Amino acid sequence: EISDGQRHWQQPWPVSPARKHRIAALGLRPDREHLIRVRLQAEDQRAELGPLLTFRTPPLPANFPPLVTVHSRPQRMEPGLTLFSVNVWRNSVSMLDYGYLIALDNQGEVVWYCDTQDRVADIQILDNGHLLYLHGNYRYAYEIDILGRDIRRWYGERLTEPPDSQAIGLDVDTLHHEVFELPNKNFMTLATELVDFEEFPTSELDPTAPWKPAHVVCDRIVEFQPDNGQIVNELDLLDVLDPKRFGYMALSGFWKDKYNARIDSPSRDWSHANALKYVADENAVIVSLRHLDCVIKIDWETKQILWILGDPEGWGAAWQDRLLKPVGDLQWPYHQHSPQLTPHGTLLMFDNGNYRARPYHTATLAVDNHSRVVEFEIDEQAMTVKQVFEFDGVMGERFYSPFYGEADWLPQTENLLVTDGGHIELEDGTPHDDVPAERQWARIFEITRDSPPREVFEVRCDSGYRSPFGWSIYRASRIANLLDPFAIDPPAA
Repeated sequence: EISDGQRHWQQPWPVSPARKHRIAALGLRPDREHLIRVRLQAEDQRAELGPLLTFRTPPLPANFPPLVTVHSRPQRMEPGLTLFSVNVWRNSVSMLDYGYLIALDNQGEVVWYCDTQDRVADIQILDNGHLLYLHGNYRYAYEIDILGRDIRRWYGERLTEPPDSQAIGLDVDTLHHEVFELPNKNFMTLATELVDFEEFPTSELDPTAPWKPAHVVCDRIVEFQPDNGQIVNELDLLDVLDPKRFGYMALSGFWKDKYNARIDSPSRDWSHANALKYVADENAVIVSLRHLDCVIKIDWETKQILWILGDPEGWGAAWQDRLLKPVGDLQWPYHQHSPQLTPHGTLLMFDNGNYRARPYHTATLAVDNHSRVVEFEIDEQAMTVKQVFEFDGVMGERFYSPFYGEADWLPQTENLLVTDGGHIELEDGTPHDDVPAERQWARIFEITRDSPPREVFEVRCDSGYRSPFGWSIYRASRIANLLDPFAIDPPAA
């Protein structure tokens, strides 16, 4: 039984017969005096109270992210805690040795954190009750427990030295953007490889510019055994996609720190897969291809594309029958993140909206652009797609995040938890497309599906203008509490 003077709660803790026990008290807020009493309940309902214990939690660390709760309406919110990671730039440099995993209650107050000292991308909760996360440099994946202890580590052994002697190597260049556990207990992730193209565009703006040979980064889907890193199933997306199709940012150097030292010209980023979801009852995968402005569904057994959702321009003849045809008013997503199926079978995603055009067409720049949460209904028999929901701001106040982002369906309320995770602005507040700029900030908010939608929760991470620090949040999720999802094994006495 725990009290901090304002909140009182009971933390159930089943124990095995023993004369000494160690119990982890979870959910305590920082910098508060806590009263803790152990209540022992026997099977015959007899109860005994232990002596009163006191513990003062330390304040948050000095380098903790500057989180501010803008508003919170718990009566309209999905119950539970908001779990996410925060990354930082310092003087416009992405810091790879800084990162926090954080859980907030429905008032936006910190009730758990882990100082990873790693830039963190994707976070998942494994069936064994541990946390699995990707390092933000896309070289490593880590499994830890809720008390922050290392369990296992994986790394792409083609380009990276092992972080320690116990780390498990994978025969890949990178592990990037997504890693999760499959029903068969294998893990699935995205990887990259460098491919020499005989022809690749030299301009996204000039259709008369020549195509020349190029070193191009392409994506792979990889299924591997976590105990030994053995790859048991994989697919090179170049084998199923149109190599002649490209999008804005295909000429960017996103992977330059991985590849450019090994080649004689800058690497190109053709597809930039940034999300991967497994559809268990169909043995299929859904992949988001940011630089190709599309989301595709693939039969994981046959390795054939089932459908393509996105702007139809630029696909060759062999892909025409896989393109979903729009029904009614629909705006295609561009440079999207994190598509996922809802309980109603619709496809929900964060549409960043970068440029809102295909190459050689006039791009919409940041100052006139907007991001949105969008939901599509797909008819796989008719090969059609219909837009059924869109949110691009409250009362006409549009938002724009040129990178990162997610929208999660919340099952009890059917609200949406939105990670608006990559705002880039100039000093005058003008939105900008490219990192770095004068200000980088992020927020997480929850909206209802009313008409119009209402914001019921928002927390921001922002150091303001002229600060050397900028912030981003890759994704966020709502979990029930700190007890049910996790395996909690307190340290030995």
